[in-house]
Amino acid sequence: MDLTGWLEFFVEGLATQLAEVKLRGEFAIRRDVLVNAHRLNPRQAQAVEHVLEHGRIDIRTFEALCPESPRRTLQRDLAQMEAMGLLTREGGTNKAAYTPSGKW
Repeated sequence: MDLTGWLEFFVEGLATQLAEVKLRGEFAIRRDVLVNAHRLNPRQAQAVEHVLEHGRIDIRTFEALCPESPRRTLQRDLAQMEAMGLLTREGGTNKAAYTPSGKW
C-alpha cells in the first residue's frame, strides 16, 4: 500500500496551518508590544489592531469600533497616537485617515 500521496497532502496542510499560526502569533506579539511600550488605552489598542489588519483607520471606522465613546475622545486618541509617532495622518480634517508610521 502506497501512502505517499496522502502523506504529501497531509504535510502540505500542516505547513499551511503552521504558516497561519505563525502570522497570527506575529500579529498578536506586534500588537502587544505596541500597546505595552506606549501604554495605550483600550480604545487605542483597538485602533492599533484595526490598522494592523487593514492598514489604515479613519474616525468613522473608529466610531464603529468604539460606539460607546464620544467622537471627540476618539479624535483625541488618534491625535495622541500621531503625536507618539505611531500613526501618520493623511488627508484633511473631514477626510483624515491614519496609517502606520515607521515605528511599526
